[in-house]
Amino acid sequence: MRGTILLPLLLFAAPFGLQAQRPPVHEHRGDLFLYWGYNRSGYSRSDIHFKGPGYAFTLKQVVAKDRPSPFDAGLYFSPATITLPQYNYRLGWFFRDRWSVSVGMDHMKYVMVGGQQVRMDGHVDAERSSTYAMEEGVREVVLDPELLTYEHSDGLNLLSLDVDRYDALWKSRNGRHALLFFEGLHAGPVIPRTDVRLFGEGINNRFHVAGFGVGAQAGMHLDFFRHGFLRIIGKAGWVDMPDVLTTGTSSDRARQHFWFWQYAVVVGGQFRLYRATGG
Repeated sequence: MRGTILLPLLLFAAPFGLQAQRPPVHEHRGDLFLYWGYNRSGYSRSDIHFKGPGYAFTLKQVVAKDRPSPFDAGLYFSPATITLPQYNYRLGWFFRDRWSVSVGMDHMKYVMVGGQQVRMDGHVDAERSSTYAMEEGVREVVLDPELLTYEHSDGLNLLSLDVDRYDALWKSRNGRHALLFFEGLHAGPVIPRTDVRLFGEGINNRFHVAGFGVGAQAGMHLDFFRHGFLRIIGKAGWVDMPDVLTTGTSSDRARQHFWFWQYAVVVGGQFRLYRATGG
């Protein structure tokens, strides 16, 4: 919830605070940049609709969390394991001193919380599950493994195009270090690998374009020694997935949508592709 409150404040309040005394623009036009880092994420409650032969029902207001890997230098910095935690990477280009466009992926993890009690609305035939068989109607259920395990843990992958604007906060006398505030928008497909067990049946599915995500981001960008940088990023957005794979059979599907928020810390490098001649 903190992300949903802080990010709009950053997006709308910070640029006005910069108007009174803004340092000279830091010259980035023509730079190519690349970064890598790690994130934590959170999600709103979500209604998840399941449909297939012999059943069609909705689980109401399901709670889910992320699944961060405990910090271990060998895990986070070894080339063999750096993709196991929740990570972010991005390749971008400054087409103006204050504007960049980039493409990259946010690898988040969405894990349904087991043991929670939710409302189940729909029907289930006895042939599909004798335990949860019901005529069209409503009942309360506990989300245990006999009914459902559900996670986008490999992961909830948002592949997005980002457009960002930058405002200088501080610049060193020699021009080799600078602090900038940035804000922008992102949009792109969501490509999860969903691990599901429904009525005891399921698999860890293949990667699949299940829907899309849109949202906004803001943060701080610290240049150091001209070619290195550190970013602290806050993001919030909307994910809509109308085509989620579940048990592994083509006729079994799920759909859901929810809000997400995320913060990430990334490090990267930037290199001049060409010499800029104007702003």
